[in-house]
Amino acid sequence: MTTGCGAQEAPSDEERQGTHSGQARLSTPAFTAERASDGPTGTPLYARLAASSAVGDTGQALTATIAGTTYRSATGIWIGCEGTAATAVYRLGGEFAALTGVLGLQPHTPERLRVRVSFIVDGETRLATTLARDEQPRTVSIPLDGARAVTVSALAIAGECAPAPAPYGAIGAASLV
Repeated sequence: MTTGCGAQEAPSDEERQGTHSGQARLSTPAFTAERASDGPTGTPLYARLAASSAVGDTGQALTATIAGTTYRSATGIWIGCEGTAATAVYRLGGEFAALTGVLGLQPHTPERLRVRVSFIVDGETRLATTLARDEQPRTVSIPLDGARAVTVSALAIAGECAPAPAPYGAIGAASLV
């Protein structure tokens, strides 16, 4: 469990995408009713977890609820709440073309917590976005172009964390295709 949040607020709330070839796509899907989602369409992201820096289950498989949709095979994202990002590194071995899924925060996330999540492919940030509990999740599609590794980094940038039995963040149906 994690308590407290020593992070500082980020200068802006805009999504930043990589500036090199292979732009990541980010969209906000419309979710209206509670439903259960299918699992990953390719290799589940959590199946390639190589290392993590978080105290909790970052990078592990879990059942997550994001904006009323339950994802039975989601990949958990633990949030760094003490000023240092929690990270998970996934080994890809050059086998995949893209990482897809639905990125969001679960209902047990503290209401005022804001989180910066970054996807770093072979050392290059391909996508960085800010999330809040009551915002719509983001559908992500990140080109991997034969990448060796992807790192998911998450840091609380505003608000305070509280003890939690499960990660605040998740990537629903996180798939390597």
